[in-house]
Amino acid sequence: MIWKLKPKAPSAFLKQFPEYSPLVVQLFYERGLKNQKQIDEFFNPDYQQDIHNPFLLKGMEKAVKRILKAVEKKEKITIYGDFDADGVCSTAILFLTLKKLGVKEPKIYIPDRDKEGHGFNKEAVKGLAKNRVNLIITVDCGCTDLEEVDLANSLGIDVIITDHHTLRDESPKAAAIINPLQKNDKYPFKKLAGAGVAYKLACALLSTSKQTPELKKWLLDLTAIATVVDMMPLIGENRTLVKYGLGVLAQTQWIGLRELMKVAQVVPKVIRTSLNGEPPSTNLNVHTLSFVLGPRLNAAGRMDHANAAFHLLTAQNKKTAENLAKQLSQSNINRQNLTSKIVQEIESRLREKFSQSKKPKLIFEGSPDWPVGLVGLAAGKIAEKYHRPTVIYQQKKDIIDASCRTIPGFDLIKVLEQCSDFLDDFGGHKAAAGFQIKNKNLSKVKKVFSQMSEKIKEKDTISVLDIDAELLIEEISWQNYDQIQNFAPFGKGNPEPRFLAKKLEVADLRIVGNGGKHLKLDLIMFDRDSGIAKNFNAIGFGLGEWQEKLKKGDLIDVVFELVANEWNDYRSLEMKIIDIKL
Repeated sequence: MIWKLKPKAPSAFLKQFPEYSPLVVQLFYERGLKNQKQIDEFFNPDYQQDIHNPFLLKGMEKAVKRILKAVEKKEKITIYGDFDADGVCSTAILFLTLKKLGVKEPKIYIPDRDKEGHGFNKEAVKGLAKNRVNLIITVDCGCTDLEEVDLANSLGIDVIITDHHTLRDESPKAAAIINPLQKNDKYPFKKLAGAGVAYKLACALLSTSKQTPELKKWLLDLTAIATVVDMMPLIGENRTLVKYGLGVLAQTQWIGLRELMKVAQVVPKVIRTSLNGEPPSTNLNVHTLSFVLGPRLNAAGRMDHANAAFHLLTAQNKKTAENLAKQLSQSNINRQNLTSKIVQEIESRLREKFSQSKKPKLIFEGSPDWPVGLVGLAAGKIAEKYHRPTVIYQQKKDIIDASCRTIPGFDLIKVLEQCSDFLDDFGGHKAAAGFQIKNKNLSKVKKVFSQMSEKIKEKDTISVLDIDAELLIEEISWQNYDQIQNFAPFGKGNPEPRFLAKKLEVADLRIVGNGGKHLKLDLIMFDRDSGIAKNFNAIGFGLGEWQEKLKKGDLIDVVFELVANEWNDYRSLEMKIIDIKL
């Protein structure tokens, strides 16, 4: 791994903002915050100013008109969702909205990941037609399903598509399509999650009724969870949605989310209430959504059926919600164990290939025994570790279901478009995608991936660790820490700052955690000029192997995130180590 220190801000820029420390101004510079207005908007998201009018989305007016007609005429409406956390949250958002608008029992349909795969499918459409459904509203899917929408039309069903995935040249002949990526769409922000698009539709529908203004606020927690878990960039409107969503989550009205937090041992607290419309301050953060709640919601669709996650989010009964929360937590444990086993199998296959002098530029592995719900997770872990485009697939009878993850510069959608003649279905984003093919086409698709991967330069297969700044001893302070926290919520597009500290002395070390996976260090940092020293505790998650390489008295350089450890009313600044060099 290469360590890359970001360029220093020009001295003239550093002098523009004397009320902030030089370190914080450096972070402004790296994030493109070049004037006071941009800084104020970034630090102080405002729901009233930052959330764009939903009717700016192409197709919104048509969609709202058709849905309200269906509500008024008591037509049968089905919400067709996807089985990941984004899809399930999107389905819940629209379900709760339609109920509020007076639809007694909106129907939902979430396909089985293993049996039906992503998106619209013809058998589901035929089944809905038999049940005399008049209107299907898709959430987080549908924008590439031309034949399925044609089938629905032929059976007398109108389709409204809400989605955020990449579109193809031809669009389905739906009654309305809402996707900010459409051609000629004038919506100012293009990076909404599927739930973000569903939330915009909910807001547009609710704006037509005087009875329902409060629901817009209470749907923000579901929108925030989906936005973070689907790894959408936390910039612009997403940043505002997530910041307010965390405040709403701490006070959530949804019994299922309360029970899910309880079983995950999350105790939400409102630290500071909203006085002038600003987002409430809470003890919840993006980590809560990414690594605690999101995986449990995703586990339903990965291990069994996503209906369990939907029923949890919309539960009206405490006992039902409690049982479902426990079920999802157990599914998540099973998911973790099985994913680890798959990753170990893949790594066992790769050891020989990566011990050769010429290392492969593409990882392409599959098995009949790898559940389709877990190949995406395995692909993500393998791509991150080996820094190669990665395709992991399940080979089942005559069909292959594959998930792809990639590195910067290798656009998966472009590659899949090159293979489109051999694919039964594909979709996703340029960094994470999936496809389905017949067995007989596997070698053809692999050949296209291999040819495209040969264009990758050797230097691009080496992972780069970006570092925001080198810190001196006096810069590791509570003042800097508190100002850095104003940059939250951290995530894609706004990563948590990472810092470099050089020549720290190892005072003590030990391994901790299940199986000794993590490294605990006591470090001494020296001031180069004065000779003053200061002790810091440090934790390196997944760095347990360094115990064999280090001893007391060694000097090390570390890349780290600055974290606060609070215990029994005592706060201390600590280092969360990302990487180490002797």
